[in-house]
Amino acid sequence: MYCQKGAKPFRVFTVMILVLAWVGALPALFRTLDRVVATVDEEVLTQSELQEAVELFVHQLGQTQKRMPNENEMKAVERRVLEDMIDKKLLEAHAEEVGVTASEEDVDRAIDDVLSRANLTREQLQEALKRDGIRQEEYRDQIRNQIVKAKMIHQEIRNRINIKDVDIEGYYLDHSEQFRTEEGVVLRHILLPLPKEPSPDEVKAAYEESVRIRDEVIAGTPFEEAAVKYSKDSSAAQGGWLGFFGRGSMSPEMEAAVWKLKEGEVSQPVRSPMGFHLIKLQEKTTGELRSLDKVRDMIREKLYEEAAERQFEEWRRELRKNAHIEVFM
Repeated sequence: MYCQKGAKPFRVFTVMILVLAWVGALPALFRTLDRVVATVDEEVLTQSELQEAVELFVHQLGQTQKRMPNENEMKAVERRVLEDMIDKKLLEAHAEEVGVTASEEDVDRAIDDVLSRANLTREQLQEALKRDGIRQEEYRDQIRNQIVKAKMIHQEIRNRINIKDVDIEGYYLDHSEQFRTEEGVVLRHILLPLPKEPSPDEVKAAYEESVRIRDEVIAGTPFEEAAVKYSKDSSAAQGGWLGFFGRGSMSPEMEAAVWKLKEGEVSQPVRSPMGFHLIKLQEKTTGELRSLDKVRDMIREKLYEEAAERQFEEWRRELRKNAHIEVFM
C-alpha cells in the first residue's frame, strides 16, 4: 500500500520533469524547424527570414500591380528575394570590414531630407508607411542600407567612373525634349546638420561654420569642391547636387531663400529642421528648351548614377565570386 500510495506522486513528478524539459527545448526545436535556406560565408539565412521578406515584397508589389504572383511565379519571387538578401549580407559584411557605417544620426538626416524634398510631415510619412505595410524599423533599415550603399559606391567605385563630354553631348541630342521643363530651379547645397534638440552653442557653432564656408566659396573655392569637403548630406559626393524643384515643392525655409537668388548665387545660411544649408542656385527655368550648357551638370549626374549602378553590379559580382555561398532551395 505504501508503494502504491507513493507511485502516483512519483508519476506526476516524472511527467512534470518531462514537460519542463520539453518546454526548455522549444527554442532549439524551433531553430531546427526554422530551416536554413542559404549560407553566406559564416552567416545563415533562415526560412522565416525569407518568408518575412517575401511577404513584404509581395505586399509592396500589390501596391503597384493589379495582379499578384500565382503559385508558380512565387518560386521565382522567393528566389529573387533570397538573392537580394544574399547581396545584402555580402554588402553588410564588406562594409563592416572596411569600416563603412550608417549611424542613427545619418538615418535621421536622410529621413529629414526625404521629408524636405517631398514637402511631407512625419505624420504623413508614417501614414504612407502604414498604407504600404512597412514598419518604422523596416523603413529605417531600408534607409540605412541605402546610405551604406551610397558610401560604398563613393569609396569603392567612384574612381572607376569617367563621364566624357562626348557622352553628355550625345545624351542631350538624343533626349532634348526631356529638357523642356516647367518653371523651377536646379540646386546644389551644403548641409551642416544639427541634432534634434540642439543647444544654443551647437546652433551658434553650425551657423558660424556655415558662414565661414560661404566666405570660402565667395573667395573662389568652387561650390562643388566645398560640398565634397564639408557637406554632411548624401549628396556631398556629387558636389551637393539636389536637382530640379518646381515652385512650391520645397520646404518653406528653402523656398523663401531660393527664389531670391540669381543664377550662380549662393545663399546665406538657411536653417531647416535638418540643420544649416548653403544653397547654390544652379539654374532657373521658365519652360523653354534649355541649352546644353545649362543641363550639362544634370546630364553628367544622370550618366554618373547609371554608370555607378553598372559598376556596383560588377563590384557585387566580384564580392559573390570571393564569397562562399550555398543555397538550399
